[in-house]
Amino acid sequence: MAGHDFEQLDHYQLLNVARSASLNEIKKAFRREITSYHPDRYVRADSTDKLYARQRSQRINEAFRVLRDAKLREHYDMNMTGGGASRLSQPVPTGPLAPRDHQAELYETAKSYIDSGRLIQAVGVLRRLQQINPFYLDVAALLATTEQTINARQFTMPSESIRRTSWLTISIVAIVLVLVAIMWFVSDWQQTSTAVANATRTASAKNMAAPPTEIITRTPRQTAIPQITMTQAPVDTSILLDDGFVTTEWAAATGPTWSTSYDGKRYHIEAKANGDAAWAYRSFAEHNVRMSADMQINSGQGGVVIRYHTDNDFVAVVLLPVSQEYRIVQRQDNQFTELARGTNPSIQRDNLLEVSVGGKEITITINGSLITSTTVDTLTSSARFGMIAIPDTSNADVLFSHLTVRSSAQP
Repeated sequence: MAGHDFEQLDHYQLLNVARSASLNEIKKAFRREITSYHPDRYVRADSTDKLYARQRSQRINEAFRVLRDAKLREHYDMNMTGGGASRLSQPVPTGPLAPRDHQAELYETAKSYIDSGRLIQAVGVLRRLQQINPFYLDVAALLATTEQTINARQFTMPSESIRRTSWLTISIVAIVLVLVAIMWFVSDWQQTSTAVANATRTASAKNMAAPPTEIITRTPRQTAIPQITMTQAPVDTSILLDDGFVTTEWAAATGPTWSTSYDGKRYHIEAKANGDAAWAYRSFAEHNVRMSADMQINSGQGGVVIRYHTDNDFVAVVLLPVSQEYRIVQRQDNQFTELARGTNPSIQRDNLLEVSVGGKEITITINGSLITSTTVDTLTSSARFGMIAIPDTSNADVLFSHLTVRSSAQP
């Protein structure tokens, strides 16, 4: 069996960092690479992709284990530069080498992987080529398209699975209905039998005490038909919005450094590194609300917009998974001013963020844990709310899978 394309990469190449990279850069690169190749993302992939993802994630973990430890990294670097025996060392050619177009070879390899459906292998090769020459042909567009195809696969259930699930559900419902009918019939039969037996015993006792005087005809008892009462589920009148992004009611637009779009049943907000933030908002009938958002923050910062007035006057609550921080920021004069900040270990790449805003008070709950409740004196009333992604030195890439806005009890 031919080896995988990453087997000849050293630890730095595997993480896509320079050999002079700082520990913070190595940590960011590790999170980026392990997110792309973690086996949990490929539970519905074929066996070849599963094996590739598992083996590459193992190599990524090993590279991070070595490079984050100063002593292990120094020893590894010495081996690579001739201070020891390197496992990646190759024999030195003795004759003239034929000229090679290494970039073209990587590009063709990636194309062949895509044609054969081996998409995660293609992503690995395209990222390596993009690191060498980010402007080579259409490598950037090809990489983006391939990654979108992989993401779309994770949210698509095969039609055969849907059919099997439907038939299983119908079968279970039918069995339950049959069992209910049998139990009702048996119960009615037992009641009827008991009544007949009691009547027989009573008649026998009377016959023994006195001679019969008349023939008693028993009228058959009418069997009551069970009445099924349908109870209407109570309507939660506090809900202003319950959006699973199955409809396209939010803006889908692209700017010089940002974009907002739909990604299956998710809303996708992106903003380029060192550029401006990207957001989307809508108007509601209430000023004081409780918001909840399911977010996947792949990079940068992401959260919800509260108290929105204009593009240059609003307040937002955002999360930074890399440093496990939350921030309350206010935008004025095309800049963000930090109003509050804190850290919490429950902040991860995937988060459920809940924010309650009433008057000048903001309460933040993350993944079910109450984080803070604070008063912001500069907070002014507004009935516009939304979602936001804020870049830093890296791109901001945030996916929202569910957004709920409820009217708060605060007057």
